[in-house]
Amino acid sequence: MSFARFFVDVLTALVASLVCAVPCFGAAAPDNTELVSLVERALTTHPSAGAAHAEVEAARSELSASRWALFPSVSVESFADRRSDSDVSTAVSVEQPLWSGGRISATIRQSDSRLEAALARRDEVCLDLAQRTVQTYVDLQRLRRRARTLEGSLAEHRKLVDSMRRRVEQEISPASELHLAQSRTRQTEIDALQTQAEADIALLRLRQLAGDDGLQIQASLNYREGQHHASPAELLRAALDFDPRTRRVAAEAAIAGAEVSLRKSELMPQLGVRYRHYLGGGNSSDDQLGLVFRVQADGGLSRVSAINAAKQREQAATLAIDTATREQQEIVLAALTDNAAAGRRALAGREAALAAKSVTDSFLRQFAAGKRTWPEVLNSVRETATAEINQIDAEAGAVTSYIRLLLLSGQWQPAEARSAENNP
Repeated sequence: MSFARFFVDVLTALVASLVCAVPCFGAAAPDNTELVSLVERALTTHPSAGAAHAEVEAARSELSASRWALFPSVSVESFADRRSDSDVSTAVSVEQPLWSGGRISATIRQSDSRLEAALARRDEVCLDLAQRTVQTYVDLQRLRRRARTLEGSLAEHRKLVDSMRRRVEQEISPASELHLAQSRTRQTEIDALQTQAEADIALLRLRQLAGDDGLQIQASLNYREGQHHASPAELLRAALDFDPRTRRVAAEAAIAGAEVSLRKSELMPQLGVRYRHYLGGGNSSDDQLGLVFRVQADGGLSRVSAINAAKQREQAATLAIDTATREQQEIVLAALTDNAAAGRRALAGREAALAAKSVTDSFLRQFAAGKRTWPEVLNSVRETATAEINQIDAEAGAVTSYIRLLLLSGQWQPAEARSAENNP
């Protein structure tokens, strides 16, 4: 693990060069209360979260059952002997294990590790649900902004069509230029309808995640430069420490280690103390109290082979921890890179949108003066809409990656997941 930590430090230094100086990566939830409420509702109502909670309760019950093996066991036996006038003899036995060769302690450790794995799996499910809800919510807001931009572009195209129709009627411009404007208008209308349909689909997905068929999104997603950019300082290390998948794999490795101890204990004898009291028949006064020495063997060396198999599984589970760590590093580094790139794209997109709007206004004036062609005017209008859409996509990408990093690093833990963690 020392090499892994050294690798994390090197990667953190490399990531720092990707992101400019920005505000510190805080531990607060996003300032969009509607989004926070949706994520908490998804964690509360989604069936996969409920199933994960049930698995935790099952693992907790198994741990309780394994601990009861430390206490005495009680058994009742009855025996009817026809040779003794069908006398029925009943024996009540109480046996307390003294030494099991590590079997009981290994079983308890295994059950405890299963509980840790179930808790990590629950956190894994909650993290996945939170990320899906955030992604769907931001996608919906992005598509709605795109639709509004396209509607504005469509209105602008319709004005140009009306203007060109008057010019054609006055025989100032050829009819082909009117047809070109109408074609561009229809294409923009198609894009607007397609975007609105995608927004409706995103709303349906969000309703399924939240478990509310009547859900309506009222808030808007505001992007503020500098707020939605993450600082890599200690972020990578925090994400590795919080990662539910790595914790689950580590717990599974502990389960495999306990399985090795359990298989080894099967080769060892078991020692206990037993008290037996007879009821009925002719043996009511023959109570027994003594030590019980028990050894059980299977055919050949099957138990030795079982130990070797358990050791190999433990080794595989241990190697899986390193695999999960590396994959988490890749995910976090990719999110950091996306966040930095999206911030730069948002800034460039905003400048490009302002420039494209200025060019469009200039081309309209120059076209009236006969210094620009009609296709140039239509292209400038389309480029303005394209620049605004690119800005919208970049801002949505910055918000998504920022909130995803909040979740991956554990900086934001929704209330439902946090309450479950506080009551393991």
